[in-house]
Amino acid sequence: MGSELPSEPVPHQYLIFKRLQTMKPKINQNTKKTALRNELRARRRQLSESDRLSLDASINQFLAKYIAEHRPATIAAFWPFDGEPNLLPTLAATDQHGTQIALPVIKQSPSGPSLVFAQWTSATVMEKNHYGIPEPCGSPEILLFNIDLLLLPLVGWDESGNRLGMGAGFYDRALTPLNQCEVPVRTGVAYQLQRVPKIPDEPWDIRLHMLLSETGWFTCPSRE
Repeated sequence: MGSELPSEPVPHQYLIFKRLQTMKPKINQNTKKTALRNELRARRRQLSESDRLSLDASINQFLAKYIAEHRPATIAAFWPFDGEPNLLPTLAATDQHGTQIALPVIKQSPSGPSLVFAQWTSATVMEKNHYGIPEPCGSPEILLFNIDLLLLPLVGWDESGNRLGMGAGFYDRALTPLNQCEVPVRTGVAYQLQRVPKIPDEPWDIRLHMLLSETGWFTCPSRE
């Protein structure tokens, strides 16, 4: 009958077709992320210099107030790149008051590149990495579990705490061992124009605890 399986060996082309079918959801998910990433990066780049300075000033005010109230001993942040909010004024001022600041470094190893954090001050020598992002040069490494507040760059975010990054997966891989931990406090930093109703998420994606934008702090719901 027509519904019976063929008794002859299954053609190689048929096996390839079935495998491609099982890959479709993954391909579609990646395609959605890429399209959304391109759209949001373009949207962020369209900000005028005056608007960007105004938004950054608001973000820095909220950040400085949080630091004064909660007094984290160690903060990991990021060097602004591709139109990301510039937190350096607050970070430099905070460093002067004794808080330890760390910035990300792409570390090369036989198993591939990974993300670590190195101490930073306003006097630290910086060198650009493979992506053109300045990194601390020759500074001591600071382990993730010694960081109290982790400020993450992102391309897009939603109110469930999902974060869309640049696509390399460095932060997700680095944070996987601490996924169930409350410290460091994973805080995305972005503009409101980067918020979307839903970020396509994967099981391995690391959600945010909080989000800081020009309108203030948003606490993300915990994952059930």
